[in-house]
Amino acid sequence: MDIETIELSSLRYFVVTAEHLNFTRASEQLGMAKSKLSKEILKLEDVLGTPVFERTSRVVRLTEVGHLLYQRATVLLEDASHLVNDIRTMQDHVAGHLRLAAPPALGRFISSNLLPEFMNQWPDVSVSLRLSYSYEDLFKEGVDLAFRMGSHQNDNLIVKPLGQANRVIVASPDYIANHPTITEPEDLSQHRAVQMFAASKHHWTLKHQRQTTQVPMNNSFQCDDFVALIEMIKSGVGIGQLPWLTVREHVRRGELAILLPGWFNEGLPISLVYRQGYNKPRKLAEFIRCIDANASRFDLRYPN
Repeated sequence: MDIETIELSSLRYFVVTAEHLNFTRASEQLGMAKSKLSKEILKLEDVLGTPVFERTSRVVRLTEVGHLLYQRATVLLEDASHLVNDIRTMQDHVAGHLRLAAPPALGRFISSNLLPEFMNQWPDVSVSLRLSYSYEDLFKEGVDLAFRMGSHQNDNLIVKPLGQANRVIVASPDYIANHPTITEPEDLSQHRAVQMFAASKHHWTLKHQRQTTQVPMNNSFQCDDFVALIEMIKSGVGIGQLPWLTVREHVRRGELAILLPGWFNEGLPISLVYRQGYNKPRKLAEFIRCIDANASRFDLRYPN
């Protein structure tokens, strides 16, 4: 017997009939024809391979199998009802576990500027945040929503623009004091570069209003972690072109200084993505609403 062939509706028809032990009254309660109810019970018995009722012209009784099935079926139907109610409650109530993903720098930003507000407002929501430079497969990884920096194209995802970020050129005050002065983009090529990108990329692209230039760079250190890069720049190893988001506090504390103000890289769009056609539960809908209410915080361009 294949259990997958027993439908909950068949069990419901059986339970109601077992409670009445009368096909006429059971069919009236179920709102279906007596003949259809009889066919449904026969179909169930065919799946089980044994009768569940003893039928005579005068009386309907449960068989031994029928008694066992009634005990178990009532529990199954009750559990199914609780499951449906729990799911509906989850949809209506802001609760559950929210799975997010973001690049590390942006993840740290939302951890200090967005998530505390949201989680204090909705204490029944727990959050896991995956920090990674790779773009997770939201379907495969079970991620509810991901933050992205840079261009993104995926026909299977809804992409919602949030703001912009840009990179600035920074160096430590000691480095600036002890190395050739930088007044034009061309001066950068005389200095060692500390950067996140692979060392095979030997130039920086800079824009000033409508003017764009590419400057060849001498790459001396490469690492895919902004914290390590900033420490190297603060130590005077070289200069870096890093997101304003990652260096602004260091600039404000005087640990780093901006070189060539007004010259930036191409702006980086910030967006959030989630699954297309995804029936958003309340926890996700409220989080997106929280993001929308704080959209101005995602303008992460210098001099903001």
